[in-house]
Amino acid sequence: MRFRAYLFDVQGTLLDFFGPVSRAVKNFLDANQITTVDAGEFTRDWRTNYFHRVRTLSQSVDQWHPVQREYAAGFGEVCVSHGLAEPTWAAAESVASSWQRLEPWPDARAGMARLRRDAITATLSNTDMSTMVSLFKNLAIDIDAVLTAELVGAFKPDPRTYLRALQYLGVQPHETAMVACHPYDLDAAASLGLGTVFLSRPHEYGDPHFAHEMTAGSVDQVVRAVGDIR
Repeated sequence: MRFRAYLFDVQGTLLDFFGPVSRAVKNFLDANQITTVDAGEFTRDWRTNYFHRVRTLSQSVDQWHPVQREYAAGFGEVCVSHGLAEPTWAAAESVASSWQRLEPWPDARAGMARLRRDAITATLSNTDMSTMVSLFKNLAIDIDAVLTAELVGAFKPDPRTYLRALQYLGVQPHETAMVACHPYDLDAAASLGLGTVFLSRPHEYGDPHFAHEMTAGSVDQVVRAVGDIR
């Protein structure tokens, strides 16, 4: 085992968000007899809206603004951008709750169980602690620690988020690898001396055309399943 510890991004990397969220979006569109909007395109736009929102959101440990509320607020914005009427807050919260019901990629459970036998494993996600704890409990995925940006009061790629995770786990940067399907996450980790594992998820956004790619020379490992991490 090359690294003593592995930090895992979650949304998209270990868990499929597109399937559950796009189904919830489609149910909303169908219930409102909306046929002019594609559920997949809406979901991708919603994810983009989320990234824009968290980049500008001022957070702290003592005054954490729940990410789940950002999803609900973003849902309304994306509806309007697609020419739809702004939904009620209750409707937005209902559809946004799909982000709390993500599903593991087929390789996640077995791969994480194998990796945990030889290394420390932990999440490092930008979402809320309550969401992450509930997901991993309900999905029964082996993990040593559930860590999120809420513990630090800063979102990735803020260096404090990665460094505090190392502190919690008692490991050094060179002993640790960040595992993600998003280049920005790995670039930030590498700048702090962490190892990097790009976990390819061609269907993260439903269509491989939208998937992130990284070359083998830009990271320590490029893998297509958790079980391929060495």
